[in-house]
Amino acid sequence: MNHETHLSTQQAPPQKNHRISSADENKLRKKNYQSPQKTRPQEASRLARPTARSEAPAMCEKSGLTFPKNRRLRRRSEFTRLMKHGERLVGRYFCLDYRPAKMARLGISASTRFGSSPERNRFKRLIREAFRNSCPSLPPYDMNVIPRQSAKGAVFYQIFEEWKRLLKCN
Repeated sequence: MNHETHLSTQQAPPQKNHRISSADENKLRKKNYQSPQKTRPQEASRLARPTARSEAPAMCEKSGLTFPKNRRLRRRSEFTRLMKHGERLVGRYFCLDYRPAKMARLGISASTRFGSSPERNRFKRLIREAFRNSCPSLPPYDMNVIPRQSAKGAVFYQIFEEWKRLLKCN
């Protein structure tokens, strides 16, 4: 059975164009006006990142744009070993657990007890930046940083000065 048997052969009349009436139109705009295309600047850092693992930097770069995986504490066992067998330095803005290792590596433990996620992420950014800035002069330790409540109001130079004071690096 053909499903098109009851269709009309005549075409439907053209629809009326439902535009805003000319009384409500913007009279200052030209008749054939087109808004300019929105363009976004390209990020140079995304283009410059290495793509292959073999090209990844082994040491902290001078530019400070990366925090490579070989410079991070990543496993739970690394954090617990550091808590059990390491020593602790206590400062105004954070506590630092450390233990001798082959190279300087960093872990950050900012729990929800410290604050909201923007506060935790801000603290982690500040600590990572302090680590990158002092990377060449750091002693070969595994380090875990635990924030204190006073770190919420701290600015970068305060965190960085405490970082240098606790680790005694130039």
